[in-house]
Amino acid sequence: MTRKIELYGRLRDAGFGASLTVDIPPSATCREALASLKPVLRQQLHGCVLASNDEILSPGDKLPSGRLALLPPVCGG
Repeated sequence: MTRKIELYGRLRDAGFGASLTVDIPPSATCREALASLKPVLRQQLHGCVLASNDEILSPGDKLPSGRLALLPPVCGG
């Protein structure tokens, strides 16, 4: 199944654009989805999490059918 994953923060700034389209099995977990992004994002993927709507997803969660976003870690104060 082809899924669009929106990119934010340093991922957009690194020149990957606003989103990536990847092939992910329909029953995939977030962990499996992140693994499918490794060949493209390499070091940028460290510390990133997937989110859907207003919820941060855990690695073992099944991917929801809705919107997906890849969020980098945020620092600041």
